[in-house]
Amino acid sequence: MVEASWRYVLEWMQMPLEGHLHGIRKIIYSGKTKFQQVDIVDSYSFGKCLFLDGKLQSSEYDEWIYHESLVHPAMVTHPNPRNVVIIGGGEGATAREVLRYPTVERVVMVDIDGELVELCRSYMPEWNMGVFDDPRFELVISEGRSFIEESREVFDVAILDLTDPIPGTPSVFLYTKEFYELIKRKLSSNGVMVTQATSLRYSFETFAKIRNAVAAAFPLARPYTAPVVSFLSFCGFVIGSMGRDPLSLSSEDINARLKTLRGELQFYSECTHRFLFQLPRKFREALDAIKEVPTDSNPAFIPL
Repeated sequence: MVEASWRYVLEWMQMPLEGHLHGIRKIIYSGKTKFQQVDIVDSYSFGKCLFLDGKLQSSEYDEWIYHESLVHPAMVTHPNPRNVVIIGGGEGATAREVLRYPTVERVVMVDIDGELVELCRSYMPEWNMGVFDDPRFELVISEGRSFIEESREVFDVAILDLTDPIPGTPSVFLYTKEFYELIKRKLSSNGVMVTQATSLRYSFETFAKIRNAVAAAFPLARPYTAPVVSFLSFCGFVIGSMGRDPLSLSSEDINARLKTLRGELQFYSECTHRFLFQLPRKFREALDAIKEVPTDSNPAFIPL
């Protein structure tokens, strides 16, 4: 164990023209799983943080902004979500938000890295808040696409809490038109899917391509963003819906749903819901100018 005063530095993101460093007060855990380097640290700026392969994935400072933005727009869009699948989500915080809904009867979380899940469960309990012991929760250690291909279940909501599409990683094929079509076939008639869709600052083109892939697979696709300060960027998301439009929800509908939730939300609200979908005009125009649709034979990558 290192002394609390020792400053350890981790790279936040490797970019061609830019780099970011974090001063670390304490290393809580550092090691490798079968799939990735894992560092759980106490940072000076963002508190406890999870880094995977040197990239910040989640911070105590604002994980609630990311996870509430990922989960709740999709969950309130579905009229009665009972059966939910999460692909990724190793920290347990995505499941934490899903399990706030009293209608939810079952949550299946599918993560490829069982070692990472156990590390998060042990060292980051503030994220999961006990969801691993909830009787409605099931953990499956498997590659996400294989699980979807083999599963015979029908889900109301699918939430893709994934690492970015980096060349050579399994995540690349979880952002393609073919994968979203697989997801669609596993959804109920009112089904809703949502995926994290990378950074608007560092990988806007990738965000646009992911929107295009969702739009190619689903009757309705809605991109949106949330300000995640620890990412030094707005984070992109895309909803794919079998029909119900998140922009058609009334204030009364959203507020009525939120009143039923267990516990208090810190970021998401009826007003926030509308804000998330309001992309600036310049962004909307740039988004629509990009036409490429990622496929299995031509996937999208974040720039490295």
